[in-house]
Amino acid sequence: MHKHLLILILTLFSTNATAEWQNIGDSGTETAYIDFANIKNAGHNKVYMWGLFDLKSPRTFGDMTYLSMKIRREYSCHDKKSRIIAMSAHAGHMGAGDLVYSSNTPDKWAVIQPDSAEEALWDIACRKR
Repeated sequence: MHKHLLILILTLFSTNATAEWQNIGDSGTETAYIDFANIKNAGHNKVYMWGLFDLKSPRTFGDMTYLSMKIRREYSCHDKKSRIIAMSAHAGHMGAGDLVYSSNTPDKWAVIQPDSAEEALWDIACRKR
């Protein structure tokens, strides 16, 4: 992960959050957002957090095209793991437009890799709780 993105993410974490998507960085292919106001304690040292990924160019899922994804993750703050709880893909930018795909089936827990974008998101979620 680029050090500048990590610095941006940590800087934005220290600001007051509102109940709307806050830009936390741009990878060149997508812009990532978090709704800081809706980071929720899940109990047992776990946290839920929504992320929105707005794509620079369309991607496909089967025969459908999408420009944004919303992903709800559960983070285990104690053992540094995460899993996707729910996700949706949308035809428009910023979660707008037709729903292309959705799932509410939780994934398996995965260990978060050091110096990754996922580690920066885990840090935000677990500090906020």
